[in-house]
Amino acid sequence: MYIGEILSKKYLEVKPDDTVSLALDKVNEFHISMLPVVHENDYLGLVTEDQLLAHEEHQLLRELSVSFRFLYLYEYQHIYDALQFVSIHKLEPIPILDKENRYLGTLSSSEILSALNDTLGNMHLGAIIVLELGRNDISFSHLAHLFESENVRIISTAIRDIPDTTKIEITIKVDKQNISALVASLWRFDYVVKATFNDGSQDSDIKERYDILMNYLNL
Repeated sequence: MYIGEILSKKYLEVKPDDTVSLALDKVNEFHISMLPVVHENDYLGLVTEDQLLAHEEHQLLRELSVSFRFLYLYEYQHIYDALQFVSIHKLEPIPILDKENRYLGTLSSSEILSALNDTLGNMHLGAIIVLELGRNDISFSHLAHLFESENVRIISTAIRDIPDTTKIEITIKVDKQNISALVASLWRFDYVVKATFNDGSQDSDIKERYDILMNYLNL
């Protein structure tokens, strides 16, 4: 999903000829700590609440003896870029420009999270499976074949390194909640299933559930 698809409907920008008082009113109204300063379609930077509070309320923004923070993203970038940007800069709202560097609007953290939720298919009902394996042991083709053989469709996947180890953790969202047969197949192929969620079971011990299933199948 591109950033340009989820621009905010709120008009947070202020103009150089606006007063400090007007800008502070907007800061309070939207509960944010900075505002984009825009002249027509030209983005001039971000003015912070602290900078505003250090000046008289009647002063115009163009008269302030401060440097505006010049940070932004482009509309054609992915929402993952926006998520990383927020994490690094602790910035909200994020000014968004087009490829001609014209100001388009802003993006908030909540809008990024909502888009991410949609991108990861988290709005769909289904279980979540967490696997642990070595960095060199991953085979997406084998995993996909195994899931397909159990008639389970993968909606999304996410991978993270496990700190201070040579292992990775794979989180997989699927389209079904009853995944006991799939979990049994994963164990049979020596995959370490760390946890499952939203699978309809109240038992949090995945290995114990697997042992119970195996005993049942061996009857």
